[in-house]
Amino acid sequence: MKTITKVTLLSSLALFFLTPLFLTAQTDTMGDGIMVVRKIAGNPMEAYSSTLDLNDNRKQLIMAGQNYQTNYGIYASIEIGDSSLGENYKTFKSVEFEIVNYKPTYFIGIDSIVVAPNNMKDGLTFLIYTKAMSDNVSYSLNNEQLKNLHFENGGYIHSKRILNPMFPRFDAAGKPILMNDGRLDALPDNGKAFDFEFFYKDGRHVVRKEDYDKEVISDQKYKGEQVFNMPGKRCWASFNKIIF
Repeated sequence: MKTITKVTLLSSLALFFLTPLFLTAQTDTMGDGIMVVRKIAGNPMEAYSSTLDLNDNRKQLIMAGQNYQTNYGIYASIEIGDSSLGENYKTFKSVEFEIVNYKPTYFIGIDSIVVAPNNMKDGLTFLIYTKAMSDNVSYSLNNEQLKNLHFENGGYIHSKRILNPMFPRFDAAGKPILMNDGRLDALPDNGKAFDFEFFYKDGRHVVRKEDYDKEVISDQKYKGEQVFNMPGKRCWASFNKIIF
């Protein structure tokens, strides 16, 4: 099975703004600048979040998701080290990710994971690229990929799941083909399985679906909830508070 790979060499700031959604491999570092994940007082993301206890390296749930009628959880085992910024900070030496499928139709795997700062540059985002019928159930980030990252006790890690199509199309050079809107071009099936997350099918009629992860949410509220401030209520994103 062919896995989409594209290696980038970007600074930490450019990585966040320029990393396209079709990027599915990252082996370079985040650049020479120091990235510090700090506590944010009164951040609304605290209302819907979990906690990562870094006092041991057991596998801890960082996010859950549902695609292809498959419920799954993504876990991370994190090894930390001392930070040059003081006792209230730590660094990541390695992170081991694993996806666990529960009652699957298609098994979901991890294509790759990209490390990026968030919009305000006060938090870290793991961009987790997933794909159905993938052979990869685990993914590792090493010290070289995580260098220059420092975490304040009580800071937040943001994780975002980006689903890749099951049957992406490639050009003669082996590079993924993009549609006009920047999404990966893909086939609806391989003759044995149909990609119903990305396509509709009724007899011979096959239509590409819209990307609902990019759907603009209205400002309609329910019981006072601020929908734009609650990213953890969608299954493609999560926030985890760091404690050690």
